[in-house]
Amino acid sequence: MTPVSASTETTQDASGTPLPADLVPVITRHLEEVGEYRLVVDPRQAQQLVDLRWAALGAARALGRKVHVVTSRAVETREAPIAVVVRFDEHSRPAIPEQRQS
Repeated sequence: MTPVSASTETTQDASGTPLPADLVPVITRHLEEVGEYRLVVDPRQAQQLVDLRWAALGAARALGRKVHVVTSRAVETREAPIAVVVRFDEHSRPAIPEQRQS
């Protein structure tokens, strides 16, 4: 994973990949300060996408807000990197519809 707007404060495994638990505070901080977190992921490393989504959901829990994880991918080639953006979900619905909360 190559951070686009993240600092290099995370612990990394032997391959240099940030560990998912260390991404939670980084994503949390970027969401609070910038409003989004961007990362570029190697498409051959599917576990990195899973780890990033897990970390994004952990950041959402820490902030008490829902997030939206958007992945984009070039259609021309399977080797193109995948850009991932984590943002607050501004259009999230309440868990219980308002008419049923009484």
